[in-house]
Amino acid sequence: MSNWKTNWLQPFIGAASAALMLFWPTTATGQVGHSPESSPYRDLRGKYVLSILGGYATGSGGKAGVGPTDGPLGGVRLDIHLNGPIAAAFDLWLGSLDRLLINPDEAPENRILGTAKQSIFFVDAGLDLVFTGEKTWHGLAPYFGASLGLALGGEVPEDTSGFEFSTKFMVGPRLGLRWYPLERFSLRIEARDMLWRLAYPSRFFSEPALAPDSDPVLDSRTTKPNQWTHHPMFLFSLGYAIRL
Repeated sequence: MSNWKTNWLQPFIGAASAALMLFWPTTATGQVGHSPESSPYRDLRGKYVLSILGGYATGSGGKAGVGPTDGPLGGVRLDIHLNGPIAAAFDLWLGSLDRLLINPDEAPENRILGTAKQSIFFVDAGLDLVFTGEKTWHGLAPYFGASLGLALGGEVPEDTSGFEFSTKFMVGPRLGLRWYPLERFSLRIEARDMLWRLAYPSRFFSEPALAPDSDPVLDSRTTKPNQWTHHPMFLFSLGYAIRL
C-alpha cells in the first residue's frame, strides 16, 4: 500500500489504540469494588442522540489548487446506539468553502484570479466503536469510527476554468469524545479526515491559449487527471439523548 494511504491513518489509529487501552479493560470490570453511587461508570440514558453541530474544514485544493479548501460547517447529526460498543451515526451538514479561481489560458504569473465561496451540502453515514460501551466513564464516552457519503457542490458562476466540483463520493476516519455534563445533554468534539477525488479538465494539461510558450496548469507526465485530496475537519456539537 502506498505511503499516502497509510500515513493519513496513523494519527487516528494511534489515538484510537491509546483510548482503547485506557478504557476497554475497565469497562468490563469498572463496577467491581464500587457501590453504584461511587462508581465512575453511568449507563447511557438514551439510545438516540440528536445533535446540532458546527465546525471548520481545512484541506488541500489539489495540485492545481482549485478544489474546495477552508471554511465553516454546520448541520445536524443523529447517533443510534446499536448494541454493546457499536453505534451508527447519520449527518446532514452544509459548508461554505474557499475555491481558488484561475484562468488556464494565461501564463502562470497571470492566471490566478482570486477566490470564491462554494456551498457544499454533505450527507454521510458511519459506524463508531464506543470505548466505554453502553456506559460513560466520569461522563466521558470516547469513540473511533469511519464514515462515507456524498459532497454535493453548488454552482460557482465566477469559475470559468472548466473545473467543476459537483457530486463527490467521500470517505474517511474520525475520532471523537462525547461528554455528558448532565444526564441527557452532551457536548462533543470530533476530528475527521475526509477524502474525495478531484477530476481535472483536459484544458489544465494544454498549453495556455494566450501564452503558448508557457507551462500548462498541470504536467501530464507527472500528474493524473484524477487526484484524491485530504480534508481535516474539526466539529463541535450539542446533543440531547432521547429515550424511546
